[in-house]
Amino acid sequence: MDERVVESLGSFLKEHLEADVAFCIAERLNVSAEEAMGIYYGSKIAEAVEEGSLGMQYLPASYLADEVLKNAASASARILRP
Repeated sequence: MDERVVESLGSFLKEHLEADVAFCIAERLNVSAEEAMGIYYGSKIAEAVEEGSLGMQYLPASYLADEVLKNAASASARILRP
């Protein structure tokens, strides 16, 4: 395998992981795919997956979706506190 093949395989896997995470979010929150993608791409998890930080791109989509939703809930709670 040459370097181009490895790079395009990595991109392919990352795109499918992102779609799977968004699907999990959409299912759990009962929202549209577009809304779920917005939630995912607005998260720090999406940044970490994109950068390949700490092997995040190798974690299961369901785990990443849980983390996105936990982080979103924490952020909302901080905003709502007086």
